[in-house]
Amino acid sequence: MSAMRALVRVISWVGGLCLAGALLFLAVQQSQVVEPAKEMFLSIAGVRTFAPEDPCVQNDAANAIVARIDYTDAHALHTLFDRVDVWQVEAEQQTAVAMISPAQQEWLAQEGYPFTEETEQTAALPDPCAFQALADSRSISGYACYRTVEATHADMASLAEEHPDLAELNDIGNSWYKNRSLGVAGSDIQALVLTNSRSTGFEKGELVVIAAQHPRELTTTEIATLFAELLLSEYGADPDLTWLLDYNRIHIIPLVNPDGRTWVEKGHYWRKNTNSNSGCEFPMNGVDLNRNGSFLWNHCNGCSSGDVCSNFYRGTKAASEPETQAVETYLREVFADQRGESYNDPAPEDTNGVFISLHSYGRLLFYPWEHASTPAPNRDGLRRLGRKMGYFPDYRVCNPEQCMYRFDGSATDFAYGTFGVAAFTYELGTTFFQSCPYFESYIVDQILESLVYAAKAARRPYQLPAGPDVIEASAEPPRLLPGKEVILTATADDTRSAGSGSDTEPAQAISAARFSIDAPSWLATTFETLQPLDGAYDATVELLKGSLDTTGLQPGTYTIFLEAQDADGNWGPPTALSIEVVAVPTGRAPTQYKQYLPRVWR
Repeated sequence: MSAMRALVRVISWVGGLCLAGALLFLAVQQSQVVEPAKEMFLSIAGVRTFAPEDPCVQNDAANAIVARIDYTDAHALHTLFDRVDVWQVEAEQQTAVAMISPAQQEWLAQEGYPFTEETEQTAALPDPCAFQALADSRSISGYACYRTVEATHADMASLAEEHPDLAELNDIGNSWYKNRSLGVAGSDIQALVLTNSRSTGFEKGELVVIAAQHPRELTTTEIATLFAELLLSEYGADPDLTWLLDYNRIHIIPLVNPDGRTWVEKGHYWRKNTNSNSGCEFPMNGVDLNRNGSFLWNHCNGCSSGDVCSNFYRGTKAASEPETQAVETYLREVFADQRGESYNDPAPEDTNGVFISLHSYGRLLFYPWEHASTPAPNRDGLRRLGRKMGYFPDYRVCNPEQCMYRFDGSATDFAYGTFGVAAFTYELGTTFFQSCPYFESYIVDQILESLVYAAKAARRPYQLPAGPDVIEASAEPPRLLPGKEVILTATADDTRSAGSGSDTEPAQAISAARFSIDAPSWLATTFETLQPLDGAYDATVELLKGSLDTTGLQPGTYTIFLEAQDADGNWGPPTALSIEVVAVPTGRAPTQYKQYLPRVWR
């Protein structure tokens, strides 16, 4: 009997502890305990949301410089990855740009690595103390053009609320902090899906854009968010953007690594996620999410690092991090597997889907493979679309080993290798903490145009970029009565490709052009032709002209899709414009009054 009482007491005691723990957890979640208790709870969980020292005392860049380092071969470069924070590599010159501490400067000198300081970049290194003084909930301190994590999440939610038929915000997973703290700290990883939910019954193109795997690359999250805002704000106003949501699904994940981004907001040059289990001290803890992917993880020598303190640390196993798991799981839901099981199996020419991973910096655009210089099975199609997208910002389009360095475990290799979709990595701009004037003048418009082209090609990324672009399309008059004629003009251009000489796409003569009404070519049943203004299709750029008789059209707005074909028979992506047919005025006829005449005239 006494044993039974003892057992009951133990069970009651354990149950009480569990209940107390649950109540404490709920109280912390609801912020109903004082901040020290919350921090104690997070500390026990291994979650650090504040620097171990005052940011005015602990500065990642204190006494560090940015330097250009000469290296001799691939082995020497891989050694640098493990020892210093490499920012950029210029493969042809065999130089690397890196931030190096005084101790690292001594090591470089001892190991025979010549280096010179980049004084302008050194002067621009962030100061966490200054960031703390300029704290702002809407924008990153000193960089008003970049939203904070909080502001980005709020704006994405607002877009979904304001456009319920066009946008849906989905929670696709948790950050490392959120998993570790059971939701007390950290963030959701969110995907904003843009499409006209009322347009159904046909195959839609799929485009996925992710940003901020490396949170110190400030431009990436803002570009992704601006892309969403552009598509939604212009829907119904710009027909060439409207059709993108009618016939595609565009998925935008602006903050893959929200935890790391919060440290950037405090002035730290944070690259990895915030995993503190690696055994490396703050602020070098974490895993490089773009080396943690499950496709050919840790595949090639020097393509990632096993050093837990390296900024290129790949993690303990493939897809070990919750952020990586969230993105890969989501991509499996979006894309069909369209490539064979063999490493050398190409995806079919009619593959659907484009994946874009936004990074910085270098003014580069990479196509697979990123882990090898060996051509990917769809190399020609990947390079062609890359050159078309690279045309707008005038970026160099290349395999990474050709113009920077190779790396494994990347999101781009995962997307192409697993599904066969056309996948790319952008390296935006000229530095991580890009100034707002440069961002607004040389990145925003150019990259948004590039992303619009990606959306146009998303349904058939290995086919549509082979054809000419239709630009400068117009209709005159744009508003007219039924039975009247509208004149269509445009330019067909097969020369718009990044690069020059042998490093660009060959241009073909234009051979035909056409337009369809209220449906793109893959859904239209009838077409009208456009003619070359000079009377002959014989050039790589042709001015086009055509007419549309509106007899029989009911009053309303009509979308006109224009396409051009090259001499090899390739049709390019459509460009859309709109016309409005207005009803004939039906005003009341004037009343006829009998004229009064003097009696003598009657």
